[in-house]
Amino acid sequence: MNFFEQQDKARSKTSRLVIMFLTGILVLGIIAFVAVYMGYILFIGGGYNVEEEAISVALLFSLIFVVILLLATWFKISQLRRGGGPQVAKELGGILLEEGNLDKIETVSQHKIKVLMNINKEMALASGVPVPNLYLIEDEGVNAFAAGYTPLNSVIGVTSGAVNALNREELQGVIAHEYSHILNGDVKINLRFAGILFGLTVIYFIGEFLLRIIGSGSRRRSSKKEGGGIGGVLVIIAIACFVVGLIGRLFANIIGSLVSKQREFLADASAVQFTRNPNGIANALNKIRSIFGSEVTSASSSKFSHMFFGIPAKSSGFNALFGTHPPLTDRIKRIDPAFDFSKAYSDQKTNSDQTKKVKRDNKGFIENVAGAIIATQAGNVQAVNIKKAGEILKKIPDKLLNYASQKTEAVSLLYALIMAGSKETNLIGSIQKRIISDKYEKGISFRGLEEKTLLIKKLDLSCRLPLLNLIIPNIKQLTEKDKGLVNFCVKGLALADGKISTFEIAVIQILKSALNDKDDNFGSNNEDSECRSISSVICFIASKGNMNEVNTKKAIEKGLSECKNSPIFSKHSSKFAPIDQVKPEDVLKSLETLSKSTFKKKEVCLNAFSETINFDKKITTEEKEIQYAIFEALGCPHPKI
Repeated sequence: MNFFEQQDKARSKTSRLVIMFLTGILVLGIIAFVAVYMGYILFIGGGYNVEEEAISVALLFSLIFVVILLLATWFKISQLRRGGGPQVAKELGGILLEEGNLDKIETVSQHKIKVLMNINKEMALASGVPVPNLYLIEDEGVNAFAAGYTPLNSVIGVTSGAVNALNREELQGVIAHEYSHILNGDVKINLRFAGILFGLTVIYFIGEFLLRIIGSGSRRRSSKKEGGGIGGVLVIIAIACFVVGLIGRLFANIIGSLVSKQREFLADASAVQFTRNPNGIANALNKIRSIFGSEVTSASSSKFSHMFFGIPAKSSGFNALFGTHPPLTDRIKRIDPAFDFSKAYSDQKTNSDQTKKVKRDNKGFIENVAGAIIATQAGNVQAVNIKKAGEILKKIPDKLLNYASQKTEAVSLLYALIMAGSKETNLIGSIQKRIISDKYEKGISFRGLEEKTLLIKKLDLSCRLPLLNLIIPNIKQLTEKDKGLVNFCVKGLALADGKISTFEIAVIQILKSALNDKDDNFGSNNEDSECRSISSVICFIASKGNMNEVNTKKAIEKGLSECKNSPIFSKHSSKFAPIDQVKPEDVLKSLETLSKSTFKKKEVCLNAFSETINFDKKITTEEKEIQYAIFEALGCPHPKI
């Protein structure tokens, strides 16, 4: 899976989605015009004057109809853009899984919840995205969903039925499927489609509402002889809304089918690639098919049906034909052609046997995937990284893990993470404490801060950035004002000793990306500033490679050549040149500029930076940290293990 290709495909699909939506609006507008016109003629009667009236009424109605659809779509997309993934979870009745409220959940055992949270943490560390906030949907159906606008700020929801019915391997397969949607950019498409779905179907609910009102009032008017006039027109409009709304729902289903079905197959395949365990996700799908089902009873489930792991409502006939999900048997067969549906799910091949079979039968496929990961590590999850993530979590002391999971301690732990990397002097320590006390109004216990700082100093360096990823879910729960204050304090703490280390650059960028709720981060970069920014980052990376002057220059030239030889930058090759004495502050500005580049340009940038880092076949700790910062700044997930 190439992350950059998938992001470009996602953007392309979004454009096609808009075109299909506008086409649907046009078609529905024409149908509405014809329906009202014909209804008016049949209801009122013939005649030249009546036909003129019918055209006027039909034209007015169809225009109002189109405006309502556009406004409804705009309203829903704006609402989802502001609320993002958490908005979807709230509409579905999701409960945020955090340490403070776990004991209030009665439908799932504490042990099962802990297993789910650990799987989520492992998958996040292995993929490089900040740990998504988890929501529990208290429903008996086996289902899950992912929602958000970017890979770095999405959420995952899981039903209590899934947590109770699935074992760890099966649950891991389901979560891996949802991570695929996050990494492939499907979550953005799905949120926008939710807005379009609302717009195309809102007229149906208006028609249903009008018919109900007219029906309830018809008995009161039955004794009167007033049949035509405004009352008759309202009946026509109500019926037209209802009929056209039904067609709108059909059109929405067709669009959803075209957009979603292949993405589900891809997410299933990616889940197998991530976990190297086809048995997990195949058995989860089979449990849905044969035993538990995937129904979600929330009234909002139909609005977000395309986001779910399984179909959240029973479907048959026409709805199944134009459903957003392929049939479960087809999905299972794609994952494992040898799957035996006649046996109970517990009788299927063991994980180890099945994994060996995949490695033996698909050796070439796995080798190709491994090669792609070396070429572009962004957005790729490897089974070995999931295993490493579990090992990293074991290395982090329980006390720090507990602090990371508590909303009241997360901010203090974040500050301690920065302070642990600063020079140990009383002056710097007092400056940092003053920054916190002056700017962060919530109050921080300095005794607790010192305790956390000491614990982090003893922590293996390889565990520090993963710890940051574990802190982020609670930082996301802060108000916008507090998020701004935290960002300000983090930068202030980093600058307290007069310079910014590569670790601090990484922390600043990871935090910034995780708290960025914008659905897009593209702008119009000036070509000169873009080329200069790339040159600046390349030179800074080379300076951290512990190489002699000759090799440093060669490493810089290697990276610059990658850009010069790229078709995207070939016209501007003369603008790439070495820059002397690049400061960390300059790198932050350069990364800000490059964050607005297209994904195709970002891929070239990352390849160029990798050429510089790998020039001497060695990677220093500082090079690793700046590499993490670059990936985060460019909105590209990267494993921090």
